[in-house]
Amino acid sequence: MSKDTLFKTLEKDYGVNPDSLARDVKRYLPSFHEKKFLKAFEFAAKAHDGQKRKSGVPYITHPFETVKILVSLHVDEDMLIAALLHDVPEDTEYTIEDIEVRFGKKVAFLVDGITKLSKVHYQHDMLKRQVDSLKKLFLHTAEDPRIILIKLADRLHNMRTLHYHDKPEKRSRIARETLEIFVPIANLLGIEELKSELEDLCFRYLYPSDYTMISERMQVSKVRNKPLLDQTIDSLEKEFKEHNIHATIYGRIRKLYGIYKRMIEDVMNLHEYDNSVALRIIVQDREECYQVLGIVHSLFKPKPGKFKDYIAVPKRNGYQSLHTTVFGYEGVMVSFQIRTHQMHLEAEYGIASGYFEDASKTKKQVLSDDSRSMWAMKIMQIQEALDQEAGASDEKFMAEIKSDVLRDRISTFTPRGKQIDLPVSATCIDFAYAIHSEVGNRALKAEVNGHIVPMATRLHPGDTVNIITSDIPRTPDQAWLDFAKTNNAKSKILEAFKKVSRQEKLKTGAKLLQKELDRAGLGLLKDIPGKQKKRFADKYKRYQTFDDVLVGFAEGTMRPRLFVNTLYPQKDVPRDKRSFIRQHLFPQRKQFTPVHIKIVSRDAVGQLKKILDVLKDLNLSSLRTVGYLSFFKQLFICRLTVCVHNYSQVSQLFESLEQIDGVKRVERLYWHKKFVFLLGCLATFSVWAVHPYILFYIKSSVATTDPLFSNFLLYSGILMLFLVVYLLKNMTQRSFPELRETGTFWGLTLLLTAFAFVTLFAEIYFFDITFDWFVVMSLILLFCAYLGLEYLRFQRSEL
Repeated sequence: MSKDTLFKTLEKDYGVNPDSLARDVKRYLPSFHEKKFLKAFEFAAKAHDGQKRKSGVPYITHPFETVKILVSLHVDEDMLIAALLHDVPEDTEYTIEDIEVRFGKKVAFLVDGITKLSKVHYQHDMLKRQVDSLKKLFLHTAEDPRIILIKLADRLHNMRTLHYHDKPEKRSRIARETLEIFVPIANLLGIEELKSELEDLCFRYLYPSDYTMISERMQVSKVRNKPLLDQTIDSLEKEFKEHNIHATIYGRIRKLYGIYKRMIEDVMNLHEYDNSVALRIIVQDREECYQVLGIVHSLFKPKPGKFKDYIAVPKRNGYQSLHTTVFGYEGVMVSFQIRTHQMHLEAEYGIASGYFEDASKTKKQVLSDDSRSMWAMKIMQIQEALDQEAGASDEKFMAEIKSDVLRDRISTFTPRGKQIDLPVSATCIDFAYAIHSEVGNRALKAEVNGHIVPMATRLHPGDTVNIITSDIPRTPDQAWLDFAKTNNAKSKILEAFKKVSRQEKLKTGAKLLQKELDRAGLGLLKDIPGKQKKRFADKYKRYQTFDDVLVGFAEGTMRPRLFVNTLYPQKDVPRDKRSFIRQHLFPQRKQFTPVHIKIVSRDAVGQLKKILDVLKDLNLSSLRTVGYLSFFKQLFICRLTVCVHNYSQVSQLFESLEQIDGVKRVERLYWHKKFVFLLGCLATFSVWAVHPYILFYIKSSVATTDPLFSNFLLYSGILMLFLVVYLLKNMTQRSFPELRETGTFWGLTLLLTAFAFVTLFAEIYFFDITFDWFVVMSLILLFCAYLGLEYLRFQRSEL
């Protein structure tokens, strides 16, 4: 088929007109080479000849529609040609080398960045292919940010035609990946229109019933409130005319997924949208923005807490506007966005807005010089950090970039007003390391909005944070790795751990693991079989011995809870796939395990609230909560029974509670173990209490002067002393970590030993038992030596 015939057929049957599209490009890009573009279109059309989309149309319609999206962003020539060719290497017999020969290295590099890795090498692990293809995309984007714009346009058209896929599970998978990866990237780049359309398309396929319900409800609301919207616009136009302000006012359509996200927080939020309208006002300059704001507030009463100044404090993606909500006519709420024309261009096109204004730089430079393109480099830093971490999987890589890079952002401030940009759910730890690594390493606590809080405290938009530091160098808290949300903070914490000596790391690693075993109720580290330790070390090839594993715990490259979870694997809780409305109205009953916890803290106002806030943040429920003051030390004691679903929740709960200011220790209580221990103590004292009477009965009722009999009673008593004290000591160490290495424990041990010795010598004296002094004293000295050595070990561990 000739070129002319091909073009005519595509235009007539499918509305694909490359000549018309080339003329559109020429209007904003005078230097555009139409012939090269048409050559690329012809090459792509012939390469995809015979291939069909799921809708039945020729495959070339997809690259063409991708180019149309990019034309609306006024992108450069190389990007448009690369968009036409982006599926050629993946779906046809042509290679990247073929594209380089025909269209040059720059176009070939752009196409290569978008092209997924070959299916041939991932036949048995398509999930791995997906993740590795994303890594490749991010790597190329870090070098040339134009690649991600092509990918977003490609994904937008695929989402627009997703309904042609006949498998619901595939539609859901593509929509979820888009919502979790590409929507946040579009948000980072500040391309609001593209991001919002992708969000609503994902919403449609992931939660169809909720999408339909909200869509229909908003349509009814739009019709009902239109007269009030028009009345509001008329009033504002008259007022602006009197003040000689030239402004554009129009109603804006709220995005459905944005409404859904607010509905998740509280279903009642949905009712707010039934009686509300949204307006956008575009003015000439920044001063007029504030002038218009004053006029709006003079005409309508503003709603408290609903004003945000994104002009003075822009969002991370460069977004600027004034937001305010007022009580309008007949009580209908009116939300306003007030911005200049330049701000509107930035809001709609984000990083691509540079294509509309900067002719002095190449298009690649326009994007590379923009801070909004730095996210790809951040992802590469996360990958480098995970390469050094044991057990780091593809799932962890995806989780890290979602939590650190792709999550929504908040703006926080230093006491001097410097803005610190952090991901949502970031803590004071992230804030401290965002300032400087030494500030983070020396941090003790934080002052947020004038209130002293622990470093693990979650920050909110607009918080003013002052980090209180130590005057002397110190090593960060190991638990901070679980509370730090940014890769910057985590990498600096890990760097600080690596500076400690190996001997110290071994001690620290053993303590951390023992602490985790105590939380899980698994006893002492020394009692775990060597084979089990070796098997765990062999599982991660970077560790040759279990000592290396302990060093890994101390350095933070591996978390101790991984060892516990390996000993006792936990099952994943299946995701509730029902719609949000059904989940809200008919919640499923969840299986849980009750965990008993004792928290010892200094007495302070609001301490119980801080403890319960931790449960709320972790989405955990308490079956029983008891709080009281200790009699002697006047410490606040809180006993909780908490519902958990796996051990990871237990570990996270303990670490969160330990971060509360004033908390001295958090203990897990095991009532069955305490019962066994008390029963053992009672039996021990009972045996020693009745032992003299048994001897008296035997001597009075059994006439014997045989010294072997009395020696047997005496030696068996000494052996019983050894056995009982040893067993009770070990039981205490295993079951009661809070007593394991304390003076109280040794006081009880010595008291029990003294009681047994006094009873023993009383029997010797009162019952005139004959014995071999050498044997008896040797046994007693041997036992005392054992206790002495154990006590010296305890003292050394305290130093």
